[in-house]
Amino acid sequence: METPGITPRSTHRDGLWLAALALGLVAAKAALTHAAGVELHYDEAQYWEWSQQLDWSYYSKGPLVAWLIALSEAVFGHGEWQVRLPAWLAHGALLAVVFHFAGDVWQSRAAAWWAVWLTLFTPLYFTLGLVMTTDIWLFLCWTWGLWASYRALIFERPRAWFEVGAAVGLGALTKLSIGLLPAAVGIAVLLHPRWRAQLKLPQLWGGLLLMLVIMSPLLAWNAAHDWVMFRHEGGHVGDADWSAARVLIFLLEQTIALSPLVVLIALGVLWRPPHQTGPRLLWGLSLAWIGFFIFKAFSDKVQVNWPAASYIGLLILFAGHIPALARWQRRALFGGFALAAALMFAAYFPYALGLHQDPFKDTKAWRAPVMALSAQTPPAQFILTPNYKLAAEIAFYWPENLPVYVAGNSARRYNQHDLWPSIAREAGRDGLWVSTSPEAPPELVRAFAQCTPLTSMPALAADGATLRTLYARHCREYRVIVWPRPGSY
Repeated sequence: METPGITPRSTHRDGLWLAALALGLVAAKAALTHAAGVELHYDEAQYWEWSQQLDWSYYSKGPLVAWLIALSEAVFGHGEWQVRLPAWLAHGALLAVVFHFAGDVWQSRAAAWWAVWLTLFTPLYFTLGLVMTTDIWLFLCWTWGLWASYRALIFERPRAWFEVGAAVGLGALTKLSIGLLPAAVGIAVLLHPRWRAQLKLPQLWGGLLLMLVIMSPLLAWNAAHDWVMFRHEGGHVGDADWSAARVLIFLLEQTIALSPLVVLIALGVLWRPPHQTGPRLLWGLSLAWIGFFIFKAFSDKVQVNWPAASYIGLLILFAGHIPALARWQRRALFGGFALAAALMFAAYFPYALGLHQDPFKDTKAWRAPVMALSAQTPPAQFILTPNYKLAAEIAFYWPENLPVYVAGNSARRYNQHDLWPSIAREAGRDGLWVSTSPEAPPELVRAFAQCTPLTSMPALAADGATLRTLYARHCREYRVIVWPRPGSY
């Protein structure tokens, strides 16, 4: 049995520094989003919509993010920073868990702090910790669950299985991809002769039971809603369209998102399997998860954030090697941090550098055109839009609390709006049709007695370019019709 030995228990000073770093991140992110003009991404706005109708789960994700948004706004009021505050705090918590995880693996405070800096200066983790989506909570639960699995298997601490169950259960209330963690750990247990003995431990099965108990709201809700979340996840598995070029693009995107120089140095250190059992476990699990996403990239598009949690184990391993790096490697690593900071600055402030490609354009210029549109709109009792993304942004930035519906687009996927009360309850009322296309669906003529176009509202970037245009029609006396149903999950 490997034992933790004299692990670098967080000293009082370390705890204070971690707390100060977490609070400093909150202030820095508030300032950054304000200076960069980063308004809500449609995913954030969608989760905010969910928070206005609290439930045990939702169409595509668990309820945790919506619950936390509702709590934050109940305490601090309505606004963008209030929506994001839980994510900013979760990023600080992630750094603390990474610190303790690396300390347990390497028995070194230096390695623990290097793990913190690696996490902090990785563009992918910083950016996904800036917005209130499911990703930052997945990272936090994943890291906690992986750390607990490490302690259960390497240090042979049976009670850590309860932590694994709690971490995976909470992660499932955020994002079902947390299931890759227990799946891979379970395979490792089955393949390793010594670890198979842990299958006899009541703590392991107790952790599994705890996971199911925590997940029970999600499971019960899905059972009552035709397992719609699982149908949605199955929708990500389409017909195979094999492409090696897509894999190369995937690897390039991942390298940029993780910081190119840091990736190159880490590859030079981690390309061989470690000799010790604990590091080899993290190495093998991480490569298995990354291999899964590479294989998936052969057949379908993999979004840049999907594999992000897979790298955390490698980050922990790399941190332990940094104190022994040669001087030129250390300098290159600091250069990688500087490059990461430069990439993030260019991404958040492209116009200040004369760039005209804005990676965060979907988060820019929503408030002004929506407010301008509301100022010229005659009285309306509800809003109708063709997709959930636009519906979410309109719902958040509209100055009145009006119900927003999604209809008029047969090519769309199902979304949470299809599970809420339908527009049929608005019969006889006046509404507003809002779209980013000047063309209205043919059903609009049958659905209302009369529709009058309003002045279109462009959303302008900092350099004056038009990011999108909002087209609206004020429509009188809604008549209940059968709208086209979405064709996929």
